[in-house]
Amino acid sequence: MKKTLLTMIITSFSANSFAEVEFLHWWTSKGEIKALEALENQLQHHDIQLRHSAILGGGGDSAMTVLQARALAGNTPDVAQIEGPSIKAWDDVGIVHTINETALKHQWDENLHPLTISINKSANGYVALPITLHRLNWMWVNHRLLDQLELQVPTTWPEMFQAMEKAQQANLLPLAVGEQSWQIASLFESLVIASGGVDFYHKALVELKRDHIDSEQMRLALRQLRKIASFVEPLQPNQNWDTATQSLIDNKALFQLGGDWILGDLLASDVKVPQQIGCYPAPQSHSAFLYNMDSFIFMDAPDFSQQQAVEVANALADKTFQARFNQIKGSVPVRTDIDLSAFNPCQRQSAQDFIQASKNGLAIPSMSDSMAVNPIAQQAINSEIFNYYRNPNVTEEAVLRRIIAIAQST
Repeated sequence: MKKTLLTMIITSFSANSFAEVEFLHWWTSKGEIKALEALENQLQHHDIQLRHSAILGGGGDSAMTVLQARALAGNTPDVAQIEGPSIKAWDDVGIVHTINETALKHQWDENLHPLTISINKSANGYVALPITLHRLNWMWVNHRLLDQLELQVPTTWPEMFQAMEKAQQANLLPLAVGEQSWQIASLFESLVIASGGVDFYHKALVELKRDHIDSEQMRLALRQLRKIASFVEPLQPNQNWDTATQSLIDNKALFQLGGDWILGDLLASDVKVPQQIGCYPAPQSHSAFLYNMDSFIFMDAPDFSQQQAVEVANALADKTFQARFNQIKGSVPVRTDIDLSAFNPCQRQSAQDFIQASKNGLAIPSMSDSMAVNPIAQQAINSEIFNYYRNPNVTEEAVLRRIIAIAQST
C-alpha cells in the first residue's frame, strides 16, 4: 500500500511539474523587454522557469514563419505569442491545448471584453489566453519641437502635411518611420480611415471588396502615402519601429504614427508622457479605434501537457499581473474589471475610446497587424503597399490591381 501511494505521488509530480517553458515571441524593444521581465517574474513566483525564443521583427511575421516551420518539424514551443484569426486556424490544426479551466477560474466570460472573447474562443472553448489590447491609430507628438515650430497639433491630413513641411524646412525629421512593410501598411490604414471612414475601411481592407479597393478613396490614401514618402529620407533597410521612436525621444523627429507599444518604449526611456511626447488620434480618425490584440496559445508539445498548459495559463491570467504587464507595455488590459487609475493618461484615454468605439461600431481590426485577414493575404498586401511607398515608379493603378488579385486568391 505504501509503495502504491508513493508511486502515485511520484507519477503525479512528474506529470504536473516541469523545469521550464519555452515561449516564442517577437517582443524585443526596450519597453517590451521590460514587460517580459514582469511576465518572467510572475512565472517564477509560480515556480515556472521561462526560456525565451525571441524572433526579431516587431510585426510578428517572422515569428509566425518560425512557428509554422517548427510545427511541421514536430518541434513546437510550449507557448507562442499570436494574434487574430491565426488563433482559430491553429486550433483547427489540432495542436493547441484548450484552457477552459483557466477561463472558468478567472471568470473570462464575465470579465473580458466581448471582442476579446470572440477572438480567443472557438467551438472547443478558449484556445488562447488574451493579454493586451493595442490601439494602432495613435499619433505621437514631440511637444518641444511642436512649440519650437509654433505649430498646433494637426487634426486633419492637410494640417499634418503643412506641419511636416515646416519641420523639414527646419531640418527636423517630419515623421519617424520604421522601414518594414507592416509598419508602412499600418500607416496606410490610418490614411484609408481618413479618406473613406470606418465602414469603407472595413469593406476595403477587411472584407477585401473589389469595388472598394478600386476606388477614389483608396487612390487618395495612396497619393497621401506617396506624399509622406517624399518627407521621409530612405533609412536603413528593415529599421524597426523602436529605432524610429528613439528619434522622437532624442528630439530629432516631430511625429510618429503607430500603436501604443510606442508608449511602452517611451515609459521605459523615462519620457514624461503626455507632457513631453503626447498621444493624439491619427488625423481624421478621432472616433475610430484601430486595434490589434496579443494572445498566447499553448501548444501540444511532447513535454507540455494539458495540465501544464493550464498551470501556466492560470499564472498569466492573474488579474494583478495582467494589470502590471499592460501598464508597462503601453496597452490596455483585456479585462473590464481592472482599475486604470494608476495607468498613463494615454492608456486611460485609449480604454475610454475603445469602449465608445465598440458601442458605436467604430472598433476595427488592423489588416496590417494580423487581425483581419489570413496571414498569406496580409503579408502580400503589406508587401505591395510597402513597394509602392518606396518605389516611385509603381503607380496607383498597379498596386490596386495587385491588391485585387490578392483578394481574389484568398
